[in-house]
Amino acid sequence: MKPIAIVVIDMLHDFLYGNLKCERALAIIPDLQKLLNFAREREIPIVYVCDSHSPEDEEFKKWPPHAIKGTKGAEIIPELKPKEGDIVIEKTRYSGFYNTDLDTKLKEFGVKTLILTGILTDICVQHTAADAFFRNYKLIVPKETTETLSQERKEYSLRYMNDIYGAKILSVNELMKQLRNSTQRGLKFEI
Repeated sequence: MKPIAIVVIDMLHDFLYGNLKCERALAIIPDLQKLLNFAREREIPIVYVCDSHSPEDEEFKKWPPHAIKGTKGAEIIPELKPKEGDIVIEKTRYSGFYNTDLDTKLKEFGVKTLILTGILTDICVQHTAADAFFRNYKLIVPKETTETLSQERKEYSLRYMNDIYGAKILSVNELMKQLRNSTQRGLKFEI
């Protein structure tokens, strides 16, 4: 049982290098790599939830076509490529829980707390946080591992997730320190 898991949201080619590129998101890659390496050393489950749309997806009435299933745009960026044992879940809407088996997979691991990372903070991360909250997960958002189109939008979204969903907003270093301390006290990843 691993009561904590990392969820990596939409770190896909189209959002970092493609037609819906978020320049600001490039800066989170090193901290996300650091956190994922830390998690793998401790056998903390890592789940990637990724947009994977059909060419006729209704979402394209709101956004330009992106992350079309089977295209390079829907691939996880090479810098964060999943490793053996990681889970990849495809989604068609903002939330990683909507019409996916994310909740089932997390329950199989006995997960109670989610560390949410990825992009965009105020869209897919925040909607995933809402659905996680509704399913009684505790939430942690390491602020250097999520990004959106402006600093104002990011700060608003982090405050919102903290105020409305009780998400702990921590730095990557604070999170890793707390995880180290909890395992040393025998708490098995509880924060």
